Amino acid sequence: MRGCVFLEKIPHFSSNDTNDDESFLPQICISEDTSNFRYTHKGGTSSAIRVARVVLETVRLNYTNVRWFVFGDDDTIFFPENLVMTLSKYDHGFWYYIGTNSESFMQNKFFSYEMAFGGAGFAISYPLAKVLAKVFDSCIERYPHLYGSDGRIHACLSELGVGLTREPGFHQMDFHKNVFGMLAAHPIRPLVSMHHMEEIDPIFPNMTTVKALEHLYNAASFDPHRILQQTVCYDSWFSWTVSVSWGYAVQVFDKHVLLPNVQRVQESYAPWKSSHLGGLYDFDTKKYEPDPCRRQLVFFLDKVSSGINGTETIYKKKTFEKCKFDRSSPRRLKKIRVLSNKLVLNKQQVS
Repeated sequence: MRGCVFLEKIPHFSSNDTNDDESFLPQICISEDTSNFRYTHKGGTSSAIRVARVVLETVRLNYTNVRWFVFGDDDTIFFPENLVMTLSKYDHGFWYYIGTNSESFMQNKFFSYEMAFGGAGFAISYPLAKVLAKVFDSCIERYPHLYGSDGRIHACLSELGVGLTREPGFHQMDFHKNVFGMLAAHPIRPLVSMHHMEEIDPIFPNMTTVKALEHLYNAASFDPHRILQQTVCYDSWFSWTVSVSWGYAVQVFDKHVLLPNVQRVQESYAPWKSSHLGGLYDFDTKKYEPDPCRRQLVFFLDKVSSGINGTETIYKKKTFEKCKFDRSSPRRLKKIRVLSNKLVLNKQQVS
């Protein structure tokens, strides 16, 4: 993989910001002047034009042996192995525009269901990007009224007759606060991207946002294709339901819960926008129980290791409520140990 971080101007680094080994950092590219392009959307910023033209300027860098161009915002994080696996399903010699829209009904209705939201990240195949670059500047002149960069890219790709190919492993994450419900019910697809990490609570309790992400990435380094993949099993002795979201959390319900209900996303988060439509989403949801003593028990990832028996993940309780329970309750559990073999997917298995 090769990359470039596009900035508006050359940054000023202090001596404390420099790193002796910068070989792992992407190249810094300075965006071209876009002041001659019109921008008329009230409430937006003209920087959307500069960001949109990153597609054109990246193509002009003339990288060799390119299959895909992948773009994201400054607060988008990617899981590279899963990105590669997802894109490998498609023939990069054809025209492809791959990404996802928002989880929010209101965001999709306002912008477009057919647009790849930039925060989730999106991919454009090499031959399509080359053609798009040739017409991009003339195309965006027709769309000064659009709000964002992703809207301009979508409009110009639409003019070329290319529609969005949706991949559910990309995540726009138009939420606030606690996104546990979404992460614990991830689609059966490799986790490709996450977004808005500074707009949500740290994904693990009692950690900073950065430490929580490092914790998740550490688990992903052991088994990237399995990260967040949900496995549900049933205990007949105690009538428990156990849902493992690998590398993140284990939920234990004190009763048998039908599989489709376990797979629904719990509305633990707050809407991105406060309005009568803000709480509507484009996936299956269920209410998040506000009383922690009536809620299922949750064990969060504590540590990961590998050995002769495969990969071992240990999950522990990170919050402690004063709840009454009997001997058959899962609340008496202190930790959960999960053993798994490394998941190695091929492109047919993620289709």
